[in-house]
Amino acid sequence: MTICRCDCRGSNSADSLAEIRMKMSDAGIDVIVISMQNSFGNFVDGPSDVEFISGFSGSNGKAIISLDRAVLLVDGRYVKQAREQSDSAIWEIKQYPDCDTISVVAELWTTETTDSFEKVLGMISTSISYGSYISTIDAFRGLPGVSVELIEPNFLNRNRKKSETTVFLHDPIHVGESSDERINRIRADLKDDEVLLFTEQSMIGWLFGVRLSRATESKSIIPNCVAIISKSGKPVLFCDLDVIDSSPSLEIRKLGEFEDAVSSTLRSSDIVACDYSTVPAYFISYLQSHGFDTRDSRSKYSDFFCVKNNTEIKNQRIAAELTSIAFIETLAFAENESGITETDVSDFFENAAKKLPGFVDLSFNSISAFGENTSIVHYNPKICGNSRISDIGLFLFDAGIHFNNSTTDMTRTVFIGEIDDLIDWRRIRSIYTTVLKSVIMFSAAKFPVKVRASAIDSIARFEVWRSGNDYQFGTGHGVGSFGNVHEPPRISKISTSLMKQGMVVTVEPGIYEQFFGIRLENMLLTKNSESDGFLEFETLNFIPFCRKLIDRSMLTEFEVSWLSAYYQAILDRFAEHFKDDAVTSVWLRNNTSDFT
Repeated sequence: MTICRCDCRGSNSADSLAEIRMKMSDAGIDVIVISMQNSFGNFVDGPSDVEFISGFSGSNGKAIISLDRAVLLVDGRYVKQAREQSDSAIWEIKQYPDCDTISVVAELWTTETTDSFEKVLGMISTSISYGSYISTIDAFRGLPGVSVELIEPNFLNRNRKKSETTVFLHDPIHVGESSDERINRIRADLKDDEVLLFTEQSMIGWLFGVRLSRATESKSIIPNCVAIISKSGKPVLFCDLDVIDSSPSLEIRKLGEFEDAVSSTLRSSDIVACDYSTVPAYFISYLQSHGFDTRDSRSKYSDFFCVKNNTEIKNQRIAAELTSIAFIETLAFAENESGITETDVSDFFENAAKKLPGFVDLSFNSISAFGENTSIVHYNPKICGNSRISDIGLFLFDAGIHFNNSTTDMTRTVFIGEIDDLIDWRRIRSIYTTVLKSVIMFSAAKFPVKVRASAIDSIARFEVWRSGNDYQFGTGHGVGSFGNVHEPPRISKISTSLMKQGMVVTVEPGIYEQFFGIRLENMLLTKNSESDGFLEFETLNFIPFCRKLIDRSMLTEFEVSWLSAYYQAILDRFAEHFKDDAVTSVWLRNNTSDFT
């Protein structure tokens, strides 16, 4: 079995670090923080800045480099992957939130061998939020000789080629309202002297309907843009890609024209409202340096794109059912076909998805992991080795689809072969059933309107905690309407998002050990409960859980009843659909038995 080694990636770490350190020395920088990528360069698909210098290909991490040490700071999903993909002789792996950027920088400063008392921290201006920049300054305020400097995006000198992808305007028929209607909703909340500047992808995609003509390597279908909206006047969207559609209500300009446009677009008396937690430091620092008053409007408008309207909800229900069809076919294929690899399964799913009405692309690179590879939370077989699926072992499949009116995301873990052949089969069943109980408890929960997502996060963790385990990632996330597959609300221990009616979210608890991982994921819609002032969930996707892995003795009567109702709903929808597909039909019946 091949574990995710990726020895070819990061092979240039030593050379890259030597070049970066030479430039740091020339610029008088003692420590530099490099985020995943320059957020505002729509480049040809390729390695992120962090992967370019370290080999780590995950979606969330930072490289923090001094003149004699190099640290990869990643969240709990990526610790094992970062260790596998980076050179341990060069890179130290640290985990967020046990460590954060500031604590790592402080540690590097205290151990650095330089004789100079002056300390300069460099942060790339377009890939760090203004809020992070300010909090870093505040953290080191009062320490003599310490300064934090924004540096140019081309510091790494990668010479990346701009993408030839174009941008089009999404047909409003898919979302039930026009961009003008949505823009006017924003304007109604603005004061006469207030201008809104934002860069949040989900907000831009929702508001203006801009989409990429083809998905990026990471399967994003919304371009990186900067938008300015005032109480009156035409909104301005800055984008460095070619836009093939035009809108009479929207002015679209090149990103490089931002600085020149500020003086003609904004009045000196305007107050620029920005979300400091998402807008890159470059834009806000530029405005401030030119005399504009900026204010933090953190999360002020997140409800606009997080809460779906009736048209979007209808489309999400349809998309989740369609994705369930492809998912069921794929799991039946994985369990019944011999001699296949992980990529054979992910390719099978993609081919099945392409036959579905409204298919645009996958919503992310499918996670198709067998055996020990299931222990890597965001494993990608096309990067990390492509193991062959043998006659016995756990198989985890996490996938989703961009349709032209919606986006999906779901996960199942199944067992290939006879589980009784495993020495520790009882323990594997116990862990799987614990994760399943977590999904059921969360899906069946009722909670007050506007409760914080951090509060309901603990509902999903209750069974996992009770088993003496935890998972080092969030319980779930919002899903866009033909938008980003990950968007607010974040459902995690530290989330400040408020839960409201009409949100589409995931629940995806898991238990990971050194040699295997088990995760299950459903899509849910928040809706009004019969209890006044409370919300509850509606499950949107319909995929059986693995019958071989369920320990029925661990389930309560309520959980058995919930599963029975869920499985009957699956059969009502799909039994007839698969009647001429013997392999899938038998798999479906086998995995819904004893609960219907």
